Amino acid sequence: MSVRLFKNTRIFHKWIGLVCAVFFILLSVSGFILMHYEEFGLNKIEVSGKYLPDKYFQVATAKRPVQSLLVTEGNRKTIYVGTSHGLYRSDDTGKNWTELKQGLFNQDIRVLAQPAEESRTVYAGTGGGIFKSEDGGDHWPEWFDASSGLESGEVNDLAIHPENPDTLYAATQGGLFFTEDGGESWELSFDGEQNPVTLVRLSAVNPQTVYLATKNGVHRSKNGGQNWQRVWSDQISEVLSLVSLNTEPEFIYIGTKSGLFKSFNQGRNWIKDRHKEITAVVCLIANPNDIADLLVAADDKVLASKDGGDNWREISYSAGSENSQGMAHVTRILRVKSPSPLQLVGTTEGLFLSSDGANSWTKIELANGNGQAVLEERKMDLVKLVTEIHTGRFFGSYFMLLVDLATLGLVVLVFTGIAVTVYRKKIKKSKKVQRDEDLETDMLIDIRETADDLSSESMEIHDMIEHISNHLEKCKSIYLSKEKKEIAEIDRHITTLDKKMHNLMQRIGEFDKYSRN
Repeated sequence: MSVRLFKNTRIFHKWIGLVCAVFFILLSVSGFILMHYEEFGLNKIEVSGKYLPDKYFQVATAKRPVQSLLVTEGNRKTIYVGTSHGLYRSDDTGKNWTELKQGLFNQDIRVLAQPAEESRTVYAGTGGGIFKSEDGGDHWPEWFDASSGLESGEVNDLAIHPENPDTLYAATQGGLFFTEDGGESWELSFDGEQNPVTLVRLSAVNPQTVYLATKNGVHRSKNGGQNWQRVWSDQISEVLSLVSLNTEPEFIYIGTKSGLFKSFNQGRNWIKDRHKEITAVVCLIANPNDIADLLVAADDKVLASKDGGDNWREISYSAGSENSQGMAHVTRILRVKSPSPLQLVGTTEGLFLSSDGANSWTKIELANGNGQAVLEERKMDLVKLVTEIHTGRFFGSYFMLLVDLATLGLVVLVFTGIAVTVYRKKIKKSKKVQRDEDLETDMLIDIRETADDLSSESMEIHDMIEHISNHLEKCKSIYLSKEKKEIAEIDRHITTLDKKMHNLMQRIGEFDKYSRN
């Protein structure tokens, strides 16, 4: 390695190290804050929206496609509606709604679940992990993602064990995961890397029997997810919904893209419903107290049957609203008969609600119509902001490029560091004791760099002198008769300067040779 190359390598090493240090300090500080935000009381701090990018307050559309519905057990019916951009709650049967976002920094609410015995605990499966609230959704302090073992954060469905509320199953794009401690740690039960899991259900007869739906059909486990086998592959495909009833033998209803299938002997035999309006069954409900009472959502229609599917009637959920039926595709349906006949229909256009047994319907406006948060309400939780910075979402799509560059920078840092170390050792070994005092390695390197720089500069000056001399020769031929004395004087000075430069270069060469010894 030459002295000049070493100098450039050392400068490059220094700046790469500085940039990487800033990047990793940012990640370390934000990670430390997220681990101890409760101890510092940061979960009570909000940041004004005027200091944040507008992307956190812009809403693409005033419509909120409904993706999940939940009504709490007990006498007091609390309604939760998860949409593609926010979670909403009503404590008065749909008259008033509150948007829940304290700590819920992912607004893509795909599924909601609640243990039957804990009416204040709610789980929200999103496109970026699972959130947990223990106060009915007011705050969401717990977030489960890859750090807790949930390697695939894109959650499609949730199921909770009816006898053990701390046991949950999460259907994700990466497979089926389960937890036995309320979400603190997750383990993979069914690998779906090439076969994402879209739905998970527990048998109403035996909770140890787990059904899950994938693109390749239905899989079943009879021991809580330890072993799996594919079932009904010759009859059932492209499953969209599944319901199990506590009967003997077990009744199972499955909604597929091609219609509704029913089995009255635990899946040994299947019957396809022949109603022509029932095609893609995205959601279905069976009354556990009346096995003949069915409710089916098929494309833009909601159909009800009181005789197990022999006869169907269509429910005009949009009657009386400004939207005509057929414009919205049904995504979720929910029905609660006690203490009041409450019925919900979630669609791509929003939420429809009936509190009188589907006789009259109300279109619920979950969001204001201007598509942007009100200026006075533009605030963000500090914990959410730190999380956005730590995960890179704050910086947008360029963050992954920064991560790649930082990784590459570490590699370059390692190799340049090795090169600098090797060169310094080489200098130290080649040093000869020719004087009483020894020069330090760094001083020797500085001397070599100085000699190298002087040599380079002297060469440039020498080239300039030759260039001037060439021009003087031309001047002699033109002005020799008139300015002979002046030209001779300039020529003399140039010759003297050239001799001094040659002498300087010779001494620099000797100095460089001496420094290398």
